[in-house]
Amino acid sequence: MGNAVLVGLIALLAAMGCSTANGPSPEPSQPAVLYACLGLAEPDCTRAFEAAKSDLAPADDIVYAEVGPFGCPNGEGCPNTLAGRPSGQVVFERSNGEPVAIGVTGAADGTIATAPGEWFSVAVPPSSAAGHLGVEPIPYSLGHCGLGSGVDVDGSWWDPVGFVNIDDGDSINAAAGTFAPSDPNHAIFTSDGGFSVNLVRRVGEKHLPMCM
Repeated sequence: MGNAVLVGLIALLAAMGCSTANGPSPEPSQPAVLYACLGLAEPDCTRAFEAAKSDLAPADDIVYAEVGPFGCPNGEGCPNTLAGRPSGQVVFERSNGEPVAIGVTGAADGTIATAPGEWFSVAVPPSSAAGHLGVEPIPYSLGHCGLGSGVDVDGSWWDPVGFVNIDDGDSINAAAGTFAPSDPNHAIFTSDGGFSVNLVRRVGEKHLPMCM
């Protein structure tokens, strides 16, 4: 068999979902769950996420999570680690829209303990008008609970992702700033005071925490 024929045969098998090794090609991996790290930096944010995730029911289909908040036990100045911020929770959002909270506690020996948590929230649809988002930054102000009030732009809620500096007052209070889209589904909010957070568009309602 010539090289050209062999190459063509391998390409055909791959297109049919077959493997030239010992069986069918593996299924493509599912996209990772997006989550925000409220006060915890990596790698401890992922460690807390994975520890809490192990407590979920097998049928739970998770679409988004917020790891935290993990605040300083002494009020301020602690590192963004489980050693410095040992107590918090992970709030998972299931595909049916219902959230579930798992409490997380970091021990001195590096282990992580988990327990059922509590998270009181209400499902709220977006109220902004759709179809007006361009490519230019626009003025935007967080509500009186900061990110807890949600970010509602272009007919959608926008979820925080990645590290969120919850020690910055603009993250939990009303703050004027700029909403800058990088594409139709990704943006960055930056407050006038310098607080910044990455955002991803979501579809449908968002469970907002009870905030006084």
